[in-house]
Amino acid sequence: MELCHHWCKRPIPLSSTRRYTPEQIRDKCRRVSGPFWLRVEDKVIQVRGEICLRFACEVSAAYHDWVAYNVPENDGFAEDMAEREAKIQLHMEEPSSEEEAGDDDDAY
Repeated sequence: MELCHHWCKRPIPLSSTRRYTPEQIRDKCRRVSGPFWLRVEDKVIQVRGEICLRFACEVSAAYHDWVAYNVPENDGFAEDMAEREAKIQLHMEEPSSEEEAGDDDDAY
């Protein structure tokens, strides 16, 4: 099962190494041209209207997460580490109080 777009029915690309929320798939749909289609086995169903597209995104996310069952749930670890690294980087870029004191000694 996959959500497709355009008249040639190109699949919306989803990574097999991560999970998706319906909102994330809907955002991907905003970046491509319609119309949209839901391919189930060998059948293709046209998705008409925003409500149907939102439902198709929910179905697509649920199916994708079922297929990518071994992908761990997002526990916030990656975001937490990125935030910590950014804080450390800012701290490293700030001049230390010792450097400031040393600059005053050099002036005399």
